[in-house]
Amino acid sequence: LTVTQTELKDCEEQMKLCVTSSDDCLYSLSDGVPQVPRTPENFLNTSCHYLYHEKSFTCRWIQTNNVRSQTINSFIFSRHKDFWHCDQVFFIYSTFNLTIRSVIGQKEQFSAVYPLFMQDITQAPQPLITSVNVTDSSINVTWDGSEKSITECRIRYKRLNAESWTETADFPASIESPFVIEGLQAFSEYHLSISCFYGFGRWSNWSNDTRVKTSESLPSAAVSLSYYVKSEENSQQLLLLWKALEDTDARGFILGYEVSYMPIKQPSQKKTLNTTHLKVMVPVRAEEYEVSVCAYNGAGRSPYRQITVNASFSHDVAAVKSLWVYSDGSSLQIFWEHDFSAVNVSEFAIEWSATTDPEHTHWKRVNGSTFTAHLTGLEAQQTYIVGVSPVSECLCGPQTLISADLHHGALLDLVRFRVLNVTRSSLAVEWMWQEAKPKVSVIQYRLLLSGPHEAQSLTVLPYKQQHLFLHLHPNTKYSIHIQGQTKHGNFSKASLDVNTLLLDSDEQMRFTALAVLLLLLCGIFSVLTWTMCREYFSPIIANPRYSLIGRWLLNPHLQGSAEICVLKLDSLFPVEQQTEKSILQVERRVSLISDHEDVFPLKTSSSAEDTALWKPSSDYVENAPTPTSVPEYVDLPLFPETSGYVQN
Repeated sequence: LTVTQTELKDCEEQMKLCVTSSDDCLYSLSDGVPQVPRTPENFLNTSCHYLYHEKSFTCRWIQTNNVRSQTINSFIFSRHKDFWHCDQVFFIYSTFNLTIRSVIGQKEQFSAVYPLFMQDITQAPQPLITSVNVTDSSINVTWDGSEKSITECRIRYKRLNAESWTETADFPASIESPFVIEGLQAFSEYHLSISCFYGFGRWSNWSNDTRVKTSESLPSAAVSLSYYVKSEENSQQLLLLWKALEDTDARGFILGYEVSYMPIKQPSQKKTLNTTHLKVMVPVRAEEYEVSVCAYNGAGRSPYRQITVNASFSHDVAAVKSLWVYSDGSSLQIFWEHDFSAVNVSEFAIEWSATTDPEHTHWKRVNGSTFTAHLTGLEAQQTYIVGVSPVSECLCGPQTLISADLHHGALLDLVRFRVLNVTRSSLAVEWMWQEAKPKVSVIQYRLLLSGPHEAQSLTVLPYKQQHLFLHLHPNTKYSIHIQGQTKHGNFSKASLDVNTLLLDSDEQMRFTALAVLLLLLCGIFSVLTWTMCREYFSPIIANPRYSLIGRWLLNPHLQGSAEICVLKLDSLFPVEQQTEKSILQVERRVSLISDHEDVFPLKTSSSAEDTALWKPSSDYVENAPTPTSVPEYVDLPLFPETSGYVQN
């Protein structure tokens, strides 16, 4: 509530009261304070000040009641002594007691009693900044100093988007000379305001913010430069990649970059080019080069960044893998993976541009331990090419690219999901990626395997086109799914049901070979065993009963003697053959018949001569006539045991 001196009213019967509403004159006083029921808890953070040049008195407080109806507020000024005139209330050395009255509907509320001394609450008027002059590091401020009673001032300032203000020390107010703020950043935007003081009372309110920008200066730092050598069949390409200067180092608007490269052994072949991009690809030969890059603005060039590049070989900074993009409606969220086994990556450089305007590129750098980035300021109907490059100090890796838009996210679709190989303990599947516009923006794909004994899952990203599940159970049915994740839920992209084998093909071969070998060994062992057992335990022994001589020798009625026995042949030969002269030759023959033969036959021979008696003398054998014809062998039957022998 603000009141001026002209709004104060006298209470004729109570000289110790001055009010802003005549209804407040009805209250009685005690010790210079109105006797009213007070509720100070409804008046919080009350503060008052007096503006001398405006002759106005203002109080501010917080009303704690939940007020829904109209509220009427008024001031009651009182003191121990009489007010000769209410104009004396706002006299510079005046003292009084203040009571605030609020009428809410039909209910009255009174604040606590606030004793005030006008000199303490008098506030200087709000100053006005009239002009500013800037250099690359300072601002000269001039303000309206028409109020001659002002003795001191102070200025506060801050950079654009900064949270806290910086205040200068109090300085004497002077109309003739402006105040200079020094030590500022070049080409930086600042907000500033000023406050002044009478020498007593309260400082003025801060003036309205004035926005000002310092001028350009030479860039103070060199660019951060890295390179990558791309080797092809008969040529090399040198990729130079650098980081844009920070605003504090650029100290102005960067107009472009100057790039120079020179073969160390042939300085005369130095080449220089200018570009507005943050990367450039130049052809080189397999030799050492000296490369330098600088940035320049309207004030001049930055210090040069120089490096030596050996283009005869490339360095091992692996590209990022599994780059993926999805849309959250108004921006693109990208994430990736990287293998840190080779070198330590300090940063990732992210580049994106619209396919319709590839020359207008945007860049962003994130820390090497960060694997996500948020891309904003994109157009809904545009398709963008997003690339991510790893940076390791002065080296960088090849760029990994992916296409995306705000409606579909990544413009890739997963197709041709199939089983690649199955064994008793493993299962291999494969799929393919193709450029397409999917129906929904997929945050990520997941490969799921489920079975009666276990379950496995992993994220599927474009760098991967197959996966091998290990440590599975043989002869078991498994279900494999590729599941897509979106903002609204999950969906099944593809699925397969596969049974693992009972035995692998190589195991089957080994089992068959082992079985055949075992059978062969068993056969050899059985034959050897049968032969050895028969030889040692069941040998073949000649049976004399199947031999004519043996039976004759085994006859117990015969006695071994040297007597000559005559065999009667009447019963063996017919009568007509008995008158003919014949030779009867008895031979000892070696049997060629198998041991399994049951009969050993006796063979004899005869000639056409008359039959003669065999004489056991050697003379007879030696002088015996030679048979005139080939002997005829006759198989004789077995002699029965009743055959008679004649002993001479």
